[in-house]
Amino acid sequence: MTKSKLPIVILILLLAFTAELFSMNIRGIVMGTDENGNNTPLPNTNIQIAGTNRGALANRNGEFDLVLAESDKLIFSYVGYKSDTLEITPNQSYYEVILRPELSSQTILVHGDKPESLIDHSSMAKTEIITSKGLTKAACCNLSESFQTNASVDVSFSDAVTNAKQIQLLGLAQVYTQMMTEKIPNLQGLAANYGLSFVPGPWMNAISISKGASSVATGYESITGQINVEYKQPEQAERFYLNLYSSDIARFEGSLITKQELSESFDAVYFLHGNYYNNKLDMNKDGFADMPLSSQANALVKLNYEGVNYESKTIFQAMINDFSTGQMDFLTDNPNPSLWGSETNMQRYNFYTKNGFVFPSEHFQSLGTIVSFTHHRQDSYFGKQSFDAEQNSLYLNLIWQSEFELQSHNNSESDEHNHLEDDNHSESHADASHSYFAGVSFSYNNYLQYLNGINLSQYEVVPGAFIDYTYKGINNLSINPGIRFDYHNVYGNLITPRLMLKYQLDDNKVIRASAGKGFHNSLPIAENQNILSTSRDVIIQDNLPIEEAWNYGLSSTIDFELGDIINSLNLEYFYTDFTNQTIIDLETLTDRITIYNTNETSYSHNFQIDLKTEPFDDLILIAAYRFNDVRQTIDNVLRPKPFISSDKMFGNLSYTLDSWSFDFTLEYNGGGRLPNTSNYPAEYQIPSNFDAFFILYGQVTKKFEHFEVYLGSENINNFVQAYPIISARDPFSEYFNSSYIWGPIHGRKIYLGIRLIYI
Repeated sequence: MTKSKLPIVILILLLAFTAELFSMNIRGIVMGTDENGNNTPLPNTNIQIAGTNRGALANRNGEFDLVLAESDKLIFSYVGYKSDTLEITPNQSYYEVILRPELSSQTILVHGDKPESLIDHSSMAKTEIITSKGLTKAACCNLSESFQTNASVDVSFSDAVTNAKQIQLLGLAQVYTQMMTEKIPNLQGLAANYGLSFVPGPWMNAISISKGASSVATGYESITGQINVEYKQPEQAERFYLNLYSSDIARFEGSLITKQELSESFDAVYFLHGNYYNNKLDMNKDGFADMPLSSQANALVKLNYEGVNYESKTIFQAMINDFSTGQMDFLTDNPNPSLWGSETNMQRYNFYTKNGFVFPSEHFQSLGTIVSFTHHRQDSYFGKQSFDAEQNSLYLNLIWQSEFELQSHNNSESDEHNHLEDDNHSESHADASHSYFAGVSFSYNNYLQYLNGINLSQYEVVPGAFIDYTYKGINNLSINPGIRFDYHNVYGNLITPRLMLKYQLDDNKVIRASAGKGFHNSLPIAENQNILSTSRDVIIQDNLPIEEAWNYGLSSTIDFELGDIINSLNLEYFYTDFTNQTIIDLETLTDRITIYNTNETSYSHNFQIDLKTEPFDDLILIAAYRFNDVRQTIDNVLRPKPFISSDKMFGNLSYTLDSWSFDFTLEYNGGGRLPNTSNYPAEYQIPSNFDAFFILYGQVTKKFEHFEVYLGSENINNFVQAYPIISARDPFSEYFNSSYIWGPIHGRKIYLGIRLIYI
């Protein structure tokens, strides 16, 4: 060794020795208080070193083993629990971390380093969670594009002119799924048609998808389930985050997120988003623009206060969204009124505040309040049809949450429990076998609607009360009945019973069953604006009754190992049976669309099996199969619902190699029925069924220290539905229709984006 290299070697050895001297090995376990008051290990808890982007995950038993500097602090976060910070104490090598559940808000906390998706074992309802990491597997410009790598939710265009997107859960339309943001009902009414585009993808921390019967605390609207969006909390939000996106057709989007610590207990997160598209394309040469010319400006401020026994979360949001579409010549600077065109201008303002109070001297008691107000205005026309509407909504909810224990028959066990509780100063009361939350709510919606000048306005005033009780006194079995009573100013008394059962065979096997009723107040035009992109008259039955349905479900989730390979298998079956349903009849008459209610047979059978496996580190494979049998009575005949694929197969591969991430998705959609057009002229008739088709997606991401670059493609195989617009050359004829959509209406799309990230 030369003398010149000797000092360098000595310096390296000295630094290594110094790092070892001032570092320490710590071990521990992370536990959380579940909804029944029990302390249970939290598998795969995210552990982040404060002030850095470094961290790790606890193992499947909630255990961790780390080497840290004595000055380090650790931030622990897990689904549905309040994140907590642990300061490393010299001479202490073992830690027991207990995370408290979020107050009645039931907020989802998922850090970006968690798995891409998971099934929440602690939830009573069958709940899948798409984490913030999973949301970066595709472009996810907004909520409508965030289910691309998920097998449970289908997203499709409602019509080929406006390109509005709708989801389907359990084979049924979006209106039967309760859409929420931060566990507050949202995106309903006038937002049902375009609302998925109101939530930018980069803003979201997680999406939870609960299928079947769920809690009665948020209302009676849930029939097929709930989809809840959580915005980034101060714990997850970066100091600076900028996402820039562009596609090969010149669609541009940008999202900015930043946060500010206003005080030790008060934090603010600021969100900005904008998108712009002004490219007139007609790739299929039908004379109509393939995509609307559009622009959106969207801003949101989130304020969080967290005290010792009180916390508050407040959001202010404002959005302006405009788009125009129609025949290509209509989109010129001097549009010709004789051409078919459409313009829509929307403004939306939303405010809500959630407040939680904990009473530490009592046996885990808390009080939560929710206040939410929404103003939404839309001015629009579709060809010769105009639709102007305004919605003003107020939502109030007060929730009392508590737990209690009955006298134990085993005094020695009870004494031992109390002794352990005193030693650990625990607030969780691990042996509590009875818990409940109860409350009152008030909902007001004023819908001002004018279709071609005809007043379709209505309003609803709905006071209600509910109770949701959980009992865990039988080995591994949790029983969760709930009921709510509402009085609707139009429909009178509404009683909503629900029941959920969960049997935990062990830490890796869960069986769930559920049953419950749901209601939906139909807004035929606001929720089905695609029917206005026709030249047919719309006839609506007077005094439509409220829609009513029962949902029954059974599911099982099994985590198991084959050799060293970790697997998760999920099987589920859900049956939805309508007592009465509103029918949008596109088939019976050629010159008009009729909307009426029927108490004849309408139902949905939905079966799904999916397997998630990790054959080796950093490679995740997901395979799924789903069968749909959705039928409704149209003109007194029970028929398969049109545009619904009978089955679906799904495969997703994710692989991470150092700083590179690769994601590939294959989606197979089975065939299905199309509306009857046999009474149309021959040139406008379409087949009675559509064939099965494949769609391919892919994305590659490269990570650097403070930014990521991603390149992807949607519909790689370039499959496009033929003739999405009937009578496109004569848009004012009675046969013109752009709503018969069953597949992709855009070809291959290539996009490029960059994320700038400073923690």
